[in-house]
Amino acid sequence: MRTITVGQFISLDGVVESPEKWHMPYVDQEMMSAIFSDPADTLLLGRVTYESFAGAFANLADDDPIGGPMNRPEKVVVSRSLSSLAWRNSRLLPDGDVATRVADLKAGPGGPISVTGSTTLVRTLLRAGLIDRLSLLIHPIVVGAGTRLFEDDGPQVRLTLEKCDVFASGVTHQTYKVG
Repeated sequence: MRTITVGQFISLDGVVESPEKWHMPYVDQEMMSAIFSDPADTLLLGRVTYESFAGAFANLADDDPIGGPMNRPEKVVVSRSLSSLAWRNSRLLPDGDVATRVADLKAGPGGPISVTGSTTLVRTLLRAGLIDRLSLLIHPIVVGAGTRLFEDDGPQVRLTLEKCDVFASGVTHQTYKVG
């Protein structure tokens, strides 16, 4: 069975919304190494994250240090509004219950699946018990307002810390096994 790992940029107060407003001052080689240290053969993305990533990465060369790792994997997109996808190697998740369709994807052939951003999708997958690992890049900033990763009325999720690295920037990379 394939594994699903969620990777998130997150503030100290749990905000994941609009990282482009607070995340960039912390980007360095340590963070980039962490982001691309666990390659997946499939990126599972919600519509908003897909559109943002497609705009940023689709036209980068495959030998680009960021473009390559973003362009090579298959992109599976969860969307009720999109009917076609322009970014190469992308397809829509079939219509139906998202948790059921992702469970089918997870049970199918292939390697690891990565989910980045896509907060609504991540919350759905947490409620359905489909996430195997959280890879959190926790930034030393209190954003104050914005969507947080975990819902106020969300499920209780037991986590086991697998790894914690502290970067020179003050960002911590915490990896948790779910369950």
